[in-house]
Amino acid sequence: MSVSAVSPGREEPIVLVVAKAPVPGRAKTRLATAIGPTQATDLARSMLLDTLDGCRREVDRVGILCAGTDEVAMLAELAGPGSPIVVQEGSGLGDALRTGVRHSLRLGGIALLVSSDIPGVPAGALRDAVELLGDGADVVLGPGYDGGYWLLGVRELHPALFAGIPWSTASVLETTLARCRGLSLVVRLLEPWRDIDTTGDLAAVAERIETLPGRRTAETLARLNLAPLRAHPSPNEEDVPTTQEVPAP
Repeated sequence: MSVSAVSPGREEPIVLVVAKAPVPGRAKTRLATAIGPTQATDLARSMLLDTLDGCRREVDRVGILCAGTDEVAMLAELAGPGSPIVVQEGSGLGDALRTGVRHSLRLGGIALLVSSDIPGVPAGALRDAVELLGDGADVVLGPGYDGGYWLLGVRELHPALFAGIPWSTASVLETTLARCRGLSLVVRLLEPWRDIDTTGDLAAVAERIETLPGRRTAETLARLNLAPLRAHPSPNEEDVPTTQEVPAP
């Protein structure tokens, strides 16, 4: 069963950036053991601000989706006046994404959820997602090099996309695509992009800091000593799906 979006003619995209408050002990905990809690927090703040800026360059209505009410004040300050802060219902990432989609569809015709764990938003990605959804795609995904996805775009709520998914594993994208095929949904994929969650991710972006779209993120990374991390393996970029259209059965 799907929950329809708003009435036809209101196809304005609404972006919610999925984020945690950038405070030590909560943000980037896996990286904190390698680069320290202060540096990990600075990186999380930089990526969140760069992601918000990148989304606003392409979509007018941008807010934040978070896990708890205790994060609202800090995130509202970072997002700036007029930016909605949506607190998830339930618990876990699946409930968070479902909450975000439902909230966005109540306000506009297209829901876009974007990870804050990325080094800025690739130029044109959100416009491409909106265009693909307008051309008939049911779901648009931005694949991640870690086996997940950094962007989800839909015009309707499909609850099955968020139930029983092995979150935080390398099978998230594969499982989600299989679920879409089972629902006969038309899926389109954006170009892959990278979350920065592990030392392997840091090693990968260390080679291309000057090309990152997020200025704050690039400056924060440049202040870190990333040379020792280059020995850590990172996910194989050739293994990430790049086919734009995923046919339904």
